[in-house]
Amino acid sequence: MQIKKLVTIASMFVAFAVTPVFAGTGTPENSSVNTEDVIPYILPDEMEHSELEALFNVTGSQIIEKAKDYIGRPYRRGCMGPYAFDCSGFTSFVYQSLNIRLGRSSRDQWREGLAINDRDDVHVGDLVFFGSSARINHVGIVAEVEGNGDFKFIHASCSNGITISDINENYYDNRYQGARRILNN
Repeated sequence: MQIKKLVTIASMFVAFAVTPVFAGTGTPENSSVNTEDVIPYILPDEMEHSELEALFNVTGSQIIEKAKDYIGRPYRRGCMGPYAFDCSGFTSFVYQSLNIRLGRSSRDQWREGLAINDRDDVHVGDLVFFGSSARINHVGIVAEVEGNGDFKFIHASCSNGITISDINENYYDNRYQGARRILNN
């Protein structure tokens, strides 16, 4: 495992300067983004300027455009692409392809970025998580926001491989745990 360090400047920027922008309200008090749940980005020692820059310049649309290139690829537990993926292998592969590192497991990714507490506030490119209240066990990327908390997400499904699903499908709606925002855009 790589030695990691906390990049204080980036985490402070994300936690304090960006939070009002994410919520669209202008003030943290009115925000549906829970600043108490902000976990500073943990970045590898060898992080280059371009990697830090990507966190603030890559858009959700770019993430989805890249993710769609892999639709139809098979699900395979423990695989991180490009020919087969598990769910967190897929999300980390897609983000890494645009120079943004994520943790390897869905539980690791659940601790990254900013918590989005309201389904109405998800954006294209946000990570969405599923499981039980005791354990996160699946992750996908918001591909399309339809309004009123409805969205579609791209993910590595055990039965369908890389596919786009709807949050309103009973299986996913009943297991939805929340979202995390990795990107500033």
